[in-house]
Amino acid sequence: MKISALIPIILLCCAPLYSQEQKGTVLPPGAAVEKDPKFPPVVSYTLKNGLRLLILEKKFVPTVSFTMIFKVGNVDGQPGKTGLAHLFEHMAFKGTKTINSTGYEKEKFSLEKVETAAKEMIAEESKATPDLPKLEALRKNLAEAEKEADTMIVKDEYWKLYNELGESGMNAMTSTDYTGYVVSLPANRLEAWMIIESDRFKNAVLREFYRERSVVMEERRMGESDPNRLMWETLFTNAFMAHPYHNPTIGWMDDLKRLTRTDADQFFKTFYAPNNATLAVVGDVKPEEVIKMAEKYFASWENRPLPERNYTKEPPQKSEKRINVFFKAKPSLRMGFHNPGYENPDIYGLLMLSEILSNGKTSRFYRNLVEGKQLALYANSGHSTPGDRYPSLFVILAAPKAPHTVEELEDAIMEEINKLKTPPQNKEELDKLKWEMEKVINNYEASLVRQLESNAGLGMSLANNQQILGDWKFDWKVSEELRKLKPEDISRVAAQYFTRDNKTIVFLREPDATAEITTPGTAPQGNGGVK
Repeated sequence: MKISALIPIILLCCAPLYSQEQKGTVLPPGAAVEKDPKFPPVVSYTLKNGLRLLILEKKFVPTVSFTMIFKVGNVDGQPGKTGLAHLFEHMAFKGTKTINSTGYEKEKFSLEKVETAAKEMIAEESKATPDLPKLEALRKNLAEAEKEADTMIVKDEYWKLYNELGESGMNAMTSTDYTGYVVSLPANRLEAWMIIESDRFKNAVLREFYRERSVVMEERRMGESDPNRLMWETLFTNAFMAHPYHNPTIGWMDDLKRLTRTDADQFFKTFYAPNNATLAVVGDVKPEEVIKMAEKYFASWENRPLPERNYTKEPPQKSEKRINVFFKAKPSLRMGFHNPGYENPDIYGLLMLSEILSNGKTSRFYRNLVEGKQLALYANSGHSTPGDRYPSLFVILAAPKAPHTVEELEDAIMEEINKLKTPPQNKEELDKLKWEMEKVINNYEASLVRQLESNAGLGMSLANNQQILGDWKFDWKVSEELRKLKPEDISRVAAQYFTRDNKTIVFLREPDATAEITTPGTAPQGNGGVK
């Protein structure tokens, strides 16, 4: 029996664990329960301010996981202000008018003094030739203002509150596409979460901003000494010339140095609105109670008009880009091919291709490059990086096994891809490809079943799919789309997207390897760089 046929049966067997339709349960008008047995019985509800709720009652253990996803990521940063999404994620843990403060009415005047001092310092720092004595005095003014503001801060009160509530997995994350806030709590802490988080997103206070900015700047410096991070950044900045996927999520150092608390506050007011968020609640809760409490605590959160997100489209790439990065580390490569994005059905063929190439020990990369020819230490791929909201990249990451070179590994990778560009020539090849495709589908559908076991994982999937891809059932849609694919579809998308003029490749080389650089079909070159 196929896994897809098992999913409704598994959900049916788990019916006692999903009990929102028990006798006596009355959901408010506007709430809808998913009835199709192919899906978990998620309750959907939208507050008048636009906040979307997705609730799944599960009775495995007396805990509940909360996931709040905002459709705002680094892609939404303004030119000259990159990194704001990530920096604000840090600031969201600094408290509110009532949390982390001994008295906000007095504290706000100290915060204004800090902001005035910081802006004066940044203005001087930004000059072509700063007045160094004046700059030193301005830095001293800022330090004194921050010291005064510190006297009105209750340190780490936000974290202490959650520790006392019995939190597990409290975290936040920023990507190119979204910012998310997650935590799991005992089931009887539902109202406590509602009180704290509604306050956080309605009344955030960006205290200790410049210290946190310094933390992020140090994180940026550390990243510049990380070869893996450097390679990804080099790939994206070269593959995307126009679209803001070009910018690193952490931001450019020159931008970080000039960000102000005023910038972050404006960012918060622009994007942290209920009509830009989805909340998933998964665990031992009653949907009607979640909705009632959400109305009580979140309904007064005012929605706001959201800005247009029609960012510059990346023009078609018309030439191969080859970049060398010199770093004292073992050689490796990152390769990217532009994909058409999720609005184009070809994305599912690319997803299938990625799984065929690199998922598990039966994948083509592992069997042929790692185990077979022993050319690679590893070879992996992903169909959509760094994001999903806009057309992105199909990426391949690999490292050669000594004494093989990155050029040999590149040739071997392209050989495996080129095999897939041509439709199967005989029954044996056709049967092999069909088997690989069926294996990918079964693995994917098995992962859907496993996902049901984790409250936190399922909550993240529901909220992210709804807010970023427009439908909490998106993971199941992917399964349906994969099943529609035929072998000839795989060959067609491989031939269409894995072309030389759609390719950007970054090589990591040791500094003393410059004399060995070669481009396929050419003599060795003396220097690296963009070719």
